[in-house]
Amino acid sequence: MPPIAVEPIIMDAQGSERPPTEPNRRRNYELYDYQFPVEGSPKYAVADPTNPLRVPHFSVQDVACWVFAGRVSWLRHQLKGKPWKPIKGATRTTPLLLKGKRLKFRQVVGGRGGERRFTLPDIERLAWALYERNDIDGYDLQRICRILAAVADQYKAHRKEGE
Repeated sequence: MPPIAVEPIIMDAQGSERPPTEPNRRRNYELYDYQFPVEGSPKYAVADPTNPLRVPHFSVQDVACWVFAGRVSWLRHQLKGKPWKPIKGATRTTPLLLKGKRLKFRQVVGGRGGERRFTLPDIERLAWALYERNDIDGYDLQRICRILAAVADQYKAHRKEGE
């Protein structure tokens, strides 16, 4: 596996509202949900109102194509914990874990059980979980983090050192 030369964009556990203090760590971007406005459109009402949907947010199709540069079926398999190329007769599933905790994503109400939506911090968590599970390599992780940093920059959700 190639070495990683990128720092995580987010450094907190899922659901945390305050960034941790790590004075020895140098970071260019820190993405947290609270840095983005809450989605106001009734079309995107979330199934769990305690976990609001933020702007920007993206569908599984969008994330699979423009972030992971892959097929939607590949990402859906990953989210279900199924191996992409299963071994004959194997039924093993591996849930998406990040630092030992299972990832959960927001669902919007409507349709058949709702549609999954990803905020930028959700996508970053997903990328790190896929990396920890060896489903993407360090180069893919670097590329994904650069994409997320660019989008965060467009939304002015970044901090420079000393801020």
